Amino acid sequence: MYEKRYSVIIFDLGNTLLRFDHNISAKRIANLFHLDSEEVRRLFFDSELTQAFERGQISSKVFHARITGHLGITIPFRDFVSIWNDIFWEDEGSCAIARRLKKDYKLFLLSNISRLHYEYIVKNFDILKIFDEIIPSFAVGAIKPEKIIFEDAVRRAGGDKSAVLYIDDREDLIREATLFGIESIKYEGSDKLEKDLKEKGVI
Repeated sequence: MYEKRYSVIIFDLGNTLLRFDHNISAKRIANLFHLDSEEVRRLFFDSELTQAFERGQISSKVFHARITGHLGITIPFRDFVSIWNDIFWEDEGSCAIARRLKKDYKLFLLSNISRLHYEYIVKNFDILKIFDEIIPSFAVGAIKPEKIIFEDAVRRAGGDKSAVLYIDDREDLIREATLFGIESIKYEGSDKLEKDLKEKGVI
């Protein structure tokens, strides 16, 4: 029996375990209210307002009120939430790998995510049930690549950065995690991930 190099494997969520397309919800709102879908997408997902939401600095209802105010539209909160959330589907390959790893490693989930998306995913995707720790940005009060969220993950993992392996699809986040001292793999599809994990002796 070989000695494991890592004790904790940390997965990103969006476009690593769950695929998503922000354009789905942006186009639905744009079509309903005759707006420019790219303008809606930027406000939904690339704005300071969304970052504040993902940091947990504003509530779901305040986010809804500010989004609709910015766009000059009126839509009930429940209807908005339904459209906002319906953008995800499972990456079957990466989820299968995560389930295999669960047998031998502690698994953490580290995600920049709003409370609305998180609550929706918990209800609709079983993959979250396999994780020993889930660290959503809104609960920490910080978003990747801010140092505090990586520090929180390492603390929960026992404090030893060298015992942690991090998997994320974004090059900028991989770079920052590596600079922080966490060995990292860029997710580029499940076949490549399996190869990378074999090279590191993880599977």
